[in-house]
Amino acid sequence: MRAAYFRELRPYSEDEVRAELAVGIDETRAVIDALMDCGIVRYRTGDERDEEELLEADGASAVQRYQFRYVGIAIARGHAIVCYPKYIRSMSRPEGEMRQVLSVIRKLGQEGKLLDPQQGGRRSDQLALMIRLLLLYDEYGVYSNYEETRVLNGPGVIDWQRTIDMETPFISNGAPIYLDLWTRKTRRDEYDLIMRLHRAILSECSRFLEESGLSSLLSIGTVELTDENPADIGEAEYLQWLIDRERAGQFVTWKQDVLDLMRAYLAERGADADRGRVMRLGTTSYYHAWEVACKVAFGDLLDYRLWELPLELADDWLRDKNKTLLQIIPRPIWSRTQGMGDGEEVDTLIPDTITFAEIGGRSLFCIYDAKYYVPSRQGKMRGQPGVESITKQFLYQSAYQKFVEAHDFDGVVNTFLVPSEEDSPILLASVSFPDVMSAATGASEKFSDHIDMWALPAHEVFDCYLRGRKLDAAVYESLLAQPDVGSPTIDHVQEPLPIG
Repeated sequence: MRAAYFRELRPYSEDEVRAELAVGIDETRAVIDALMDCGIVRYRTGDERDEEELLEADGASAVQRYQFRYVGIAIARGHAIVCYPKYIRSMSRPEGEMRQVLSVIRKLGQEGKLLDPQQGGRRSDQLALMIRLLLLYDEYGVYSNYEETRVLNGPGVIDWQRTIDMETPFISNGAPIYLDLWTRKTRRDEYDLIMRLHRAILSECSRFLEESGLSSLLSIGTVELTDENPADIGEAEYLQWLIDRERAGQFVTWKQDVLDLMRAYLAERGADADRGRVMRLGTTSYYHAWEVACKVAFGDLLDYRLWELPLELADDWLRDKNKTLLQIIPRPIWSRTQGMGDGEEVDTLIPDTITFAEIGGRSLFCIYDAKYYVPSRQGKMRGQPGVESITKQFLYQSAYQKFVEAHDFDGVVNTFLVPSEEDSPILLASVSFPDVMSAATGASEKFSDHIDMWALPAHEVFDCYLRGRKLDAAVYESLLAQPDVGSPTIDHVQEPLPIG
């Protein structure tokens, strides 16, 4: 079976979906219905309010009514669906990029950061269970138990405690000599039902992914350990009882994980689950992955306490040393006009990423906002952050004005970060807000009167997240070491900067 590829938020017609699935019209409609039922596909009615969906649909024909609001893989009615991120435009089969995307999704899931606001519909995590089981096998091997036997004068390691307790020694020159020795031998129980079940489930999962055309995409090798299926070993209820009994006496962490996954796999009816259900490994909120990755790549300091920051804290700020950079942002205060009750603080501004940098002898306070947008490169600007995002970004530096001045930063860098499939960072544009935000933001020239918008190599940023590292210095410094652009305009574009 071949996998069908679709780009996130790109509008498709029914005929385009059918051509990619390579099936008849009735089956295409059944697949679309299943994907719409679980929120992967949305039908465009023309009255959408979501800014990103409208931008991506700009110029679509009247028949292009379906948008895949999803990044990841899904299996619907036996068809493998691969939805790749919207910033990938140049490839019809982006297998390499998708391997990284799926690694990011798996890591976010393991860290509990995989936001998915989708409500309602039917959802199955069976695909994620299969992948997790196969990855644990790749790391630890087959689940197995061992039997320990003791034999008199047999092969194996001498069990001195049992020998001393059970045998009478011969005394020679005051030293005991044992003529008979008890030995201890450990062997794997090849008939253990849990081990047989594990082998059967692994083999079944591997065959399923191979037949779905997803094994190579997931970088998971073929696992053929047995011809048995779980049903050959016993009924699902009996097997779950066996797992529960084994789990009660198991204290090895990875074995506990395997047992829990196998039980969940059986509860979901394994690879023979209802064809009407959609198996999925992905998210409708991949924008959050970009935000998290940028925090790691740039070394976000937002949640650091002031005394932990890489600077000498000014005297006036010592009393707040246990607060974080987020907590020192001023909050709006509501007060009732009738004088009833005291003023009440409410939620405040929350920047994406705050970092410090030393470039060319200058100390910089950097404010980054990760935007999962795909702005146009030519002609009229489309897909750029809206006025709300621009206003908030200027307000962020106003909120930190006292902190910046008290600690003698030489300047403030204010930047939007958007993903791209390029290999080098590109300065796409700069935006200012003349006569509105300039007076509010700048007590001195060190405060920025414009916001740059950089397109970053998404594969590089996500690699930082997966490896837990910061961006290479050459990439990072290219965002900061730019000459003064004067009075920037929204259509200012710069050529790519080389990495390294």
